[in-house]
Amino acid sequence: MTGLNLTAAISPDGRRLVFPERGPDGRQQLATRLLDQAQPALLPGTEGGSDPFFSPDSQSIGFFAGGQLRKISVQGGAPLTLCNTVNATSYGASWGQDGNIVAALGVLVPLARVPAAGGPPGPLTKMGPGEIAQRWPQVLPGGDAVLFTSSGTAALDDANIEAVSLKTGQVKTVQHGGYYGRYLPSGHLVYVHQGVLFGVKFDPARLEVRGAPVPILEDVAANPVTGGGQFDFSWGPSGHGTFVYAVGKSAAQTWQVNWLDSSGKMQPLLAAPGPYGEPRLSPDGRKLAFAGDGADIYVQDLERDTTTRLTFTGHSAVPVWAPDGKHIVFVSGASDISFYWVQSDGAGEPQRLLEASNIMVPWSISSDGRRLAYFERNPDTGSDLWTLPLDLTDPDRPKPGKPELFLRTRADEGLPRFSPDGRWIAYRSNELGSQQIYVRPFPAASGGKWQISAGGGLYALWSNNGHELFYETADNRIMVVDYTVNGASFVPGKPRLWSGQQLFFTGASNLDIAPDGKRFAVLALPETPAGEKVSVHVTFLLNFFDELKRRIP
Repeated sequence: MTGLNLTAAISPDGRRLVFPERGPDGRQQLATRLLDQAQPALLPGTEGGSDPFFSPDSQSIGFFAGGQLRKISVQGGAPLTLCNTVNATSYGASWGQDGNIVAALGVLVPLARVPAAGGPPGPLTKMGPGEIAQRWPQVLPGGDAVLFTSSGTAALDDANIEAVSLKTGQVKTVQHGGYYGRYLPSGHLVYVHQGVLFGVKFDPARLEVRGAPVPILEDVAANPVTGGGQFDFSWGPSGHGTFVYAVGKSAAQTWQVNWLDSSGKMQPLLAAPGPYGEPRLSPDGRKLAFAGDGADIYVQDLERDTTTRLTFTGHSAVPVWAPDGKHIVFVSGASDISFYWVQSDGAGEPQRLLEASNIMVPWSISSDGRRLAYFERNPDTGSDLWTLPLDLTDPDRPKPGKPELFLRTRADEGLPRFSPDGRWIAYRSNELGSQQIYVRPFPAASGGKWQISAGGGLYALWSNNGHELFYETADNRIMVVDYTVNGASFVPGKPRLWSGQQLFFTGASNLDIAPDGKRFAVLALPETPAGEKVSVHVTFLLNFFDELKRRIP
């Protein structure tokens, strides 16, 4: 089941594997198997688990599930929740000898240190200017530093392997142009670039590479969308190391954008699969904006079947349509974090609306065009909701006002979406631990609060009919809630399943609602190639450290 998440992890002692498996009810959960045994054992309580990793003594397994970081004994038993993730997506963790776990707990957030016994996570790093990703940490031997993947663009092939000193907090770039860096006790750093596993000599004391990288394996599955690699290693009983990996070219690099209706029927919206993200339909439904290959913004004219590229920086994302359907707001992080306003037909130059030192993400514009709702990541308060007044007297040259804080709490709030009449804002918050969808009145957030989702929610979307609010569940299905308005009160009904079709989730927005409210533009799960069974196949390389020393002395 190679894809966005790690397929198989091997214990430090080289005796055991852990990997995702389908349980009797068809749901994914984790399974473990000793290498000298033929049959795996499912681990009850790990349903929905992903990206497993071992404790240093090989007796416990950490994993992510249900918006939480958890651990479980290799013998089974009840899993223990260690902490909540910051948002719906997590990107790996590493268990140090000091009893702490270093984890990537979400999108657009720095690495965190989590006590392996459980407890609130503490910040380990800070996000630098223009940095949008810190992922896939590895605690180095001795526990003095942590390797991780850092990127200022959604194209992870151009990411950096960096190291942070746990003593000084200083961050140092170790290797340019690669992702999923791992230090092996042979004295080498391995990482992925353009689907190839490279190796280079590495000094863990100085946090420096020595010499030029050398290609090692060309058939290791990896994912440039998330920056994840499908490999792991152990010291092995002989001390020479066992390397385990999933075979295949970079997994799930392309997928389809489809129309989805409530019956579960899908049909292609864009003709060819691609590395699409953040699909947004224009107000009239005739065009689709999306983030495409190279981390830039594109617009597809669905009637003429033509594509216009709006940006060329490789650092642009999250297109948001203006109500006139002729302009788009997007965020760029090339050298700083800025919002830009651009004509959707590609004419003219993008106009800067707002610049900030913190990470910020645009999400919706009110139907009258006077407000842009966005969220900003604050090092002290987490993710907060803001609105930006807009003067569109000249729609090609908008005049932004002063940003106004809408909601700030101890929790993380994000993804604010205006209702069609502009009276309400739906958003996501982890104030109760798990991610849920809420609604508050606008402009006075203090006027009330209503929880919409049950069992977790990722993205909220309003229907134009004025009585339906949709949201995506934690397992990537679409729910709908009927609502009414009674004076100043928002009255939501009981959530019900709109479609049981599971969507593909890359960590970024993966759906948008059509203007008629009857169908969605969605990212579809990549199809399994014909004849390929959905099962775990991994390759073992014994004495791998000796081989590295021979090839990279």
